[in-house]
Formats: sequence, structure tokens, C-alpha cells
Amino acid sequence: MNKTKFMATCAGLGLVATLFAAAPAANAEPVANGPVVVGSDTLQDVLNALTNGTSISGGNVRSTAGSANAASFDAIGTVSIQTKSGGNRFGRPNGSGDGVKALSRSIDGAPYTSATVGAPASVTIANQVDVARSSSGATVVASGPLLYIPFGRDALSYAHSGGANAAFDSIDQATLKGIFECTITQVGGVTVVPVIPQTGSGTRTDFISKVGIGTLGGCVVVGQEHDTQSLANGDPFPANAITAMSAAQWVAQNTGAGVDRRGAGVKIGSPVAGTPAVTGTGTSMAPNPTFYSNSTWGRDTYVVVENARVTAGDAKYDPNLASLVSNATTKLGNTQNTLPGQAGSVKKKFGFLAPSTATPFRAALKA
Repeated sequence: MNKTKFMATCAGLGLVATLFAAAPAANAEPVANGPVVVGSDTLQDVLNALTNGTSISGGNVRSTAGSANAASFDAIGTVSIQTKSGGNRFGRPNGSGDGVKALSRSIDGAPYTSATVGAPASVTIANQVDVARSSSGATVVASGPLLYIPFGRDALSYAHSGGANAAFDSIDQATLKGIFECTITQVGGVTVVPVIPQTGSGTRTDFISKVGIGTLGGCVVVGQEHDTQSLANGDPFPANAITAMSAAQWVAQNTGAGVDRRGAGVKIGSPVAGTPAVTGTGTSMAPNPTFYSNSTWGRDTYVVVENARVTAGDAKYDPNLASLVSNATTKLGNTQNTLPGQAGSVKKKFGFLAPSTATPFRAALKA
């Protein structure tokens, strides 16, 4: 991408950014006349707030696409969705990988099959998805069709239902690896149950990579990312279980900013001794910058678009989409968090800090 063009476009849009009246951060399926956003569960709640409008930061913030409103579809819900009038129904993209794959099929027109169980297979979804939420990055490809725009800094830890058993509160990387490879079966004298997020989850991919898991063992069960109430099959979240957890999601679920999917008595742990993933409790909970800056456990998150559509001068350039993902004060690319009326301040309320870089990068379509 010509980064100069992109950033110049963003700067120009910043001059005309407008604050919109606040609206509740609704979690119902959206109805909108602008860009469609799908993908990561990690970013789901904060994107719902920004696209629907929110005053959670103390100022009125709504991320719009010109005169149109964006529609952010939840990662879970009905098996299939219809995103645009007259478009085909297709399997709901559940997770970062599934969302980026849906965006890729929207670009290249190849058939799309969601990772959602029971979803229709091989559906043509050309031009049905405009933005993917992603909690993980991708391999840089200088001429790639996709553009990854930094959204905010998150950190990856784990949540557990080990109750008052203090051994569950600080489990190091090597022990986590053994637990999920099923070579370690006990923590603090009790049998531990490893729970991995569903296929298509960026948090699942990141957790496997950061922990260094070779092959998931046969004792591992499948959950829905960031849900510690139930497993993917609907069974209750087990006692003495451990699962990957976004620190930002944990903050949002505790403060009331996001949808509360915490199981009774579930806590967040830390793989770094003496460094908690978050600070405070309840509505006062906040990200721990020291943990978020950790080179292993910290991670940047992204909104992903087709590069051509946000590059001024390209035949496919879409000024409304470029507006939505720009770094203007109320837009998705804004990463500042000092003023109440900025999108960056909303992100902080949902547990995100400023990303390690504001520079977008290009990548290939996802197979």
C-alpha cells in the first residue's frame, strides 16, 4: 500500500470528524446501511459499542462510514447471517481467522464455509463483508490485498475455575504447555481440565503459539473463546478448568463495558510470576500495562480491510470505508486514549491500550 496516501486520507478525514449522539452499546444483530464487520470475539463488544454509538468514555462517540452506519455482527448467535440486502445467507464467522477468511472470500468471490457448526457450506459471498475484526496479526506481504490496521493492545492470559486453590492463580508457560499437551494432569493436587477455544479463533491460535503447544492432547475439551459459563457443546464450564483469556475481554466483562460471560467463581490468572494481567476489581478493574507490554503475552489487535478500498486514487477506493477505519478522533483507527470523545478512550474502557505501533501492514488473502 502507499502508506502516504492512506495516512493523508486519514488526516483529512480527521478534520471533519463529527461526534454523534450516544446510543446504547446494543448486542442484538445490527441493521445498518454501511460496511459490514465480522470476526473476532475479542473485539466484538468494543466494536459493537463504537459502531452503535456509546458514551461509556464520558463523551459521545460513534464510528461511522461517512453518512452511513457500520454493522458489526457478533461472533456467536444464529448459525447463519445475511449481511446485506439481497445477499446470500452464509455461516456466521466465529473468530479472527474465520472473519478474515470471510473478508477474503468477499474479495475474491470464492465459496466460503464458516467454522460454525451446522453452517451452510460453499456459499458465494462476494461483496458481503467489508471489515474483519482480528485479535492476531499475519505474515507481512508487501503487495498483499489485505490491510491490517492496528486497533489496540491486548494481552493473552488464562482464566480458571480453580476456586480458592492458589496454585491455579500463577501457572507458568512450561506448565501450561504440559497441561494442554496432557502430560501434566494436576494443578495444586487436583485434576485439571484444559479448555481450548473453538477452531477459527485468533485467541486459540495465539495461545497455542505463545504457550508453545505442539499437539493438543486428548484430554483437551473445546469451549467458546472468553466464555467461562459453558463449553462449545453447551455443557457447563468444568470445575478446575483452564482456558485462554484475553485480558481486555476480562476487564470489559468485569467493569460492565462488555457482555458478562464469566462463570461463577472464575478468576483470571497470570503466566508471569508477580505480574498480574489486570489490576483492581469489579468496575475499577483496568489493564496492567506491565503485563500488556510483555514481549510474549502482549499482542496487538487489528481491523482488517481490502487495501485497495482505502487507498485514495485506486479504482476500488471507497471513501466511506476509508472514513470508518481512519485515525480520526471517532474512527476505528484512532488509538489515543486521553480525551473522552475519542474512540481510543472507548477502547480503554473495554480493556485495550494503545497498540505498539500505529503503522498498518499488508498481508495475503486467507485461504
